[in-house]
Amino acid sequence: MRKFFKLEKGVFDEKLDWHAWKPFYYEIADRLCLNPEQDFHATNILDSLLKGQDPIPLLDELENIIQGRVIVVCGAGPSLERHLRKLMDQTDWEKLKFIAADGAASALHDSQIRCDVIVTDLDGNVPLIVKMAMENSLPIVHAHGDNIHKVKEYIPKFNHVLGSTQVIPTDHVFLWGGFTDGDRACFLASHYSPEKIILVGMDYGKIVGKWSKPGQEDHFPATPQKQEKLRIAKELVSYLKATKKVRIEEMI
Repeated sequence: MRKFFKLEKGVFDEKLDWHAWKPFYYEIADRLCLNPEQDFHATNILDSLLKGQDPIPLLDELENIIQGRVIVVCGAGPSLERHLRKLMDQTDWEKLKFIAADGAASALHDSQIRCDVIVTDLDGNVPLIVKMAMENSLPIVHAHGDNIHKVKEYIPKFNHVLGSTQVIPTDHVFLWGGFTDGDRACFLASHYSPEKIILVGMDYGKIVGKWSKPGQEDHFPATPQKQEKLRIAKELVSYLKATKKVRIEEMI
């Protein structure tokens, strides 16, 4: 695998800020031909929609969910169901905390597995995610240049929600690092000192899990753009494993 990001030991040992993340973001933006101005615009819109909410209680709740716990980060890849069955056979199920990357929330819901946190850019089954939030999952909604219309439509429907960004954070929209929902969930979890992180359903290949998009009955081929995003996700997870003190295990 090509080493896309320069390793700098300790860069994420302290609280992540824009100064630390900025070189990563602009490398990704160049690689995917993103428009940074649209990402900044999306973040400002999300911030304005969250102005009436105090995020501190939800940030405290997020820390309480993760700190000192074994965290299972669930990607929406084709291996997700197999990994969940394997995890159930090997692990004391009730002691785990689950973070779903967007569409993976649907798989957890269908399997009647408690989902503690949902990290989403609103590509998955959003009405279900809203429903799960009302049933005590903590949603973290990400704003970027391509989902502004969804942010405007769905943020008012959540009874509680945290906002995330991949550019400069605001008073109500936070930067944890990461780019895709899956690797961003890993960055987020690592920020709050878990005992360890177990990755399930985190596939980086040419097939996308059926939970990634609503209405899909089976797994489907990734577009070239999606394949590039998955390569970036893999590189970011590898970077995090190499530079963070938290232990990260990937289920095979």
